[in-house]
Amino acid sequence: FTGKPVDGYLVNRIVGTRALCAALGRAQERAESDGFGQLLWDGYRPQRAVIASSAGRTN
Repeated sequence: FTGKPVDGYLVNRIVGTRALCAALGRAQERAESDGFGQLLWDGYRPQRAVIASSAGRTN
């Protein structure tokens, strides 16, 4: 949405709690049994990324 890499994302990895990982694992199993999968786009947003992505916004 910015047209360039956003400051603050150092690795291509989602950060979450163990409970979140367990819940996503269960959801993945259910999705696979129905022929679907999961695609996660944004699980953790570092503060630097929030600042960089909102720079210049007026609302």
